[in-house]
Amino acid sequence: MLLLRICTLYCLLRSHMSNSLDVMEPGQCLSKFDYDYKVLQTLVRLEKEIIESRNKIKDLEQIVEECKSNRKDIEQRPSAFMAQLSSNMNDPAINTVVVFDAVITNIGNDYKPQSGMFIAPSKGIYSFNLVATSSRKSRGNTLHLHMMHNNKLIGYILLDENDVHYVIRSTIAVVTMDSGDSVFVKIGHRHGAGTLIGSHLQTHFSGFRIGDE
Repeated sequence: MLLLRICTLYCLLRSHMSNSLDVMEPGQCLSKFDYDYKVLQTLVRLEKEIIESRNKIKDLEQIVEECKSNRKDIEQRPSAFMAQLSSNMNDPAINTVVVFDAVITNIGNDYKPQSGMFIAPSKGIYSFNLVATSSRKSRGNTLHLHMMHNNKLIGYILLDENDVHYVIRSTIAVVTMDSGDSVFVKIGHRHGAGTLIGSHLQTHFSGFRIGDE
């Protein structure tokens, strides 16, 4: 196919240059050797350009395949975390994000201990577990935790009516997430005094990617 194209180009060039001979000015000299040599130079240049273009196409195809492979690796890699609250939160304000700052497990580094948020690395199904402990509080005082998927409530813990003993409660959520979605815990409601107990795994947050939809 390449040889056929070169031969076609050669014929076209010869025709073009033959026509040029008819309009040559008096005294202008162009030997057959010069004519064939220039045609050959043009064919060599065109062949070189074709080869360079093919190589560039091969390089681009390789880059595309590498991008596909990297994306597949990200989608299939494991993602799991567990982190606990390292110290007490005393009378936290409503809508305060609970930052589980003591990381125990963080496979994939998708949990961000600076902000308390888990960021989904890829689209899929995820499971989350929240365990929370509150110290004794007077009757009528309340402390509620909300587990949030972006701006949507997916879990709820009430730490109320415990004027005699500490109270520990938990909730689990299974959600479908897109890449870049976040899940976090915040103070959903508080009335009166209330303390969220940290350290010794009394309040912790965990989750992992189950798989594709």
